[in-house]
Amino acid sequence: MSGKCGSGVLRPALYALPLLLGLGSACSQAPSDAPVPRSQVRLKVQSAFSFNQPVLGESAQHLAEIIESMGRDDIRLRVYDADKLVPPLQIFDAVTAGFLDAGYSWPVYWMGKIPAITLFGAVPFGPEAGEFLAWVQQGEGLALWRELYARHGAVPVPCGVLPPEASGWFASPIYELSDLEGLKIRFAGLGGEVLRKLGASVTMLAGGDIFPSLERGVLDATEYSMPAVDRALGFYKVAKHYYFPGWHQPSSILELIVNKQVWDGMSPEQRAFIETACNANIIWSMTRGLALQGDAIAYLEAQGVVLHSWPPEILERFRELSLEVLAEASAEDPDFARVLASQEAFRAEHARWASIAYQR
Repeated sequence: MSGKCGSGVLRPALYALPLLLGLGSACSQAPSDAPVPRSQVRLKVQSAFSFNQPVLGESAQHLAEIIESMGRDDIRLRVYDADKLVPPLQIFDAVTAGFLDAGYSWPVYWMGKIPAITLFGAVPFGPEAGEFLAWVQQGEGLALWRELYARHGAVPVPCGVLPPEASGWFASPIYELSDLEGLKIRFAGLGGEVLRKLGASVTMLAGGDIFPSLERGVLDATEYSMPAVDRALGFYKVAKHYYFPGWHQPSSILELIVNKQVWDGMSPEQRAFIETACNANIIWSMTRGLALQGDAIAYLEAQGVVLHSWPPEILERFRELSLEVLAEASAEDPDFARVLASQEAFRAEHARWASIAYQR
């Protein structure tokens, strides 16, 4: 290393000595407030959702756009479409192994690996979007979530939230619970465990694999997302009976899951910047999710789709079995029990105010 002070050339040792002694710059003419170069963060991110899916697929791209638009040149996200680098249901393993820097996904996909993690994605008859986010961001939720992921070498950042999903597409109407027995259905999360109790044959597939399975008769029914997303995936072409409400997912939280070594290598300012961008993405995904559904419903009805509401007695049975599923999972896994207790305590404290604050 060399440097100039006036016309003289400083030798490396002489240049370094004043700094080692804490005497300031060796060149009195050099500005003392010169900016410190930022380390460059370039994240290779894969989305679990195809880019052609409204809201879900759009939101990972929108996050990258938010970060770029905020004028910093030290952080960039290169977002890859679903299946581009790894299958969507393998993103967690790819991130923890360091093959991906990060993934944009839904935590319920990893419930086979971390049973308690499903409580951060969606809970049957659980919290709606505002209450869910309040527990995650103002209660114990995020600390518990990060504790669970840290054991696997990952860090979650809440990065999107969705309004209620639909309850599913069926080739034939469901008149009573016995109609679910033997039904081959794609269903995610704890809701899938409820349907198993009712005798359904439940499988888990990524979004892009669902339509061909319905078309070939491998599946009799499926749930996936909101009407706008389901419309884009074409389910209405092979199943005409569309059920509501989405009791299994009153709201859903999306995540940016980051390799822990990558996260720890960022400066505190850079980590805060990514969290701020994700908060902006939460607002965008929620409002866009709400805005698109009216038009989607009108389109689906024009295609001959029949909208159904679950009868009260069937919904009540779903609720009863959901409580059974939660109790059984808590008995089997201490982390599940601890996270559920935190969530339910937060909801109980919130319930009194909610009962008088909102018009019903």
